[in-house]
Amino acid sequence: MNRYLAIDLGAESGRGVLVTLDAGIVGMEEIHRFPNRPVRLAGTLYWDFPFLFAEIIATLKQCAERQITLDAIGVDTWGVDFGLLGADDKLLSCPVHYRDGRTDNIHDYSDAVMSRREIFTATSCEPWAISSLFQLLAMQRDGSPILGAAKTFLNVPDLINFFLTGVKASEKTIVSTANLMDTKGNWARDVIERFKLPGIFGKLVEPGTVLGPLSDSLREQTGLGAVPVVATCGHDTSAVAAAVPAEGDNWAFLSCGTWSILGELLDEPVTTAAAYEQGCCNEYTLDAWFICRNILGLWLVQELRRKWDTSGDAWDYNRMTAEAARAESIGMFNVEDGSLMAPADMEQAQLDLLESLGQPKPASRGQLIRCVLESLSLEYAHRLRLIDGLTAQKTDTLYMVGGGIANTLLCQLTANALGLPVYAGADQCTALGNALTVAAGMGALGGPDEIRQVMRNSFELKLYAPQEPGLWAGKLDQYSQLKSSSRR
Repeated sequence: MNRYLAIDLGAESGRGVLVTLDAGIVGMEEIHRFPNRPVRLAGTLYWDFPFLFAEIIATLKQCAERQITLDAIGVDTWGVDFGLLGADDKLLSCPVHYRDGRTDNIHDYSDAVMSRREIFTATSCEPWAISSLFQLLAMQRDGSPILGAAKTFLNVPDLINFFLTGVKASEKTIVSTANLMDTKGNWARDVIERFKLPGIFGKLVEPGTVLGPLSDSLREQTGLGAVPVVATCGHDTSAVAAAVPAEGDNWAFLSCGTWSILGELLDEPVTTAAAYEQGCCNEYTLDAWFICRNILGLWLVQELRRKWDTSGDAWDYNRMTAEAARAESIGMFNVEDGSLMAPADMEQAQLDLLESLGQPKPASRGQLIRCVLESLSLEYAHRLRLIDGLTAQKTDTLYMVGGGIANTLLCQLTANALGLPVYAGADQCTALGNALTVAAGMGALGGPDEIRQVMRNSFELKLYAPQEPGLWAGKLDQYSQLKSSSRR
């Protein structure tokens, strides 16, 4: 049996997960969970990096106290954010949170040097204002002394790996979120030089690269031995893509949670004008690229629950799904409408949007939930059709992963909207993709195909066959027309 520790940091919490691999079957146990609370100091929003690292040390200590023999450790986090080291390899500042306002209006500064379209062509990554590149440019624009003193740039998982091992390396999946890596997997030198960024970018490594053992200091602090640390798929979405339990060719995946991420694996990124205009992003994963589209997901339902759920009238997700399943279908709305991004009252925002579109008013909460879920499923189908057009691939199967697969109604509606079989299973793909990429790096698995086989061996996949194809083809056409009219 092999034992791997996956350190998985999300925007709201972090955890250490013990992942075991035994005879082609994977198991997992959460060792330690901790909050991730950003801190605002003097008007800047920071990640509390010392606290996060202390909790990682606490996780390692628990493994030592339980006498768990670890074969290796991997770290994944959210994308884009980074730390800068000085000449003495000391951290110059806690990483700034991507929601901090320092990148407000940054494109007014950057567009004069290099257009967003050029940046997308060079890096294949959507030029979001929050990406590492634009955060660095905000520091440059504002004359940051921290940028002037910096000698090394490391995205957050690479920063953690450095403090675990003393080895400085930039892993490609996390750098692919930064607008700093080119389409061949090298630093995007044209972008870096055009913007006159300093020489702070070091060695790039593939996911699965063994960096080295825990440092002497960490061994002393934790009680663990010389456990190898592997640069796994450092970006959480890339870890998901590595662990989708898919089989064959021509499949797509949907990571379904608060946000939904719809993607297809590729040999090379797609940087066409159409890909840029559709808001697609290309990211790197284990031995492949994938094109993806972020879609507002079950947050549309979560916010309804937050409003409705009271001590006197409980509205949990089981009740919400059951009410929606019993309700009659009444209409649809564009789930990407700007009014739904951060409304004070999600229910009222959805009702107002339906009214503005001339759609029927829901007669019950169940009808509103069903409308949300049908609209989500139609958005997935609409986007998959567009992505297929970009990649010249005809998807024949969708694999749904993530916590959203617990909503069986959404899974069925998605199959209906796509007119394709949908397999749902494996709600913990991030930690598993992290650990199984580590296993591949350590030689216990041969690569992506073996990882996907392990996932299929370990988790039951539920098949959702499409129903009422004629009805849903009409709904999809109506939804696409609605999207088109809203753009006009």
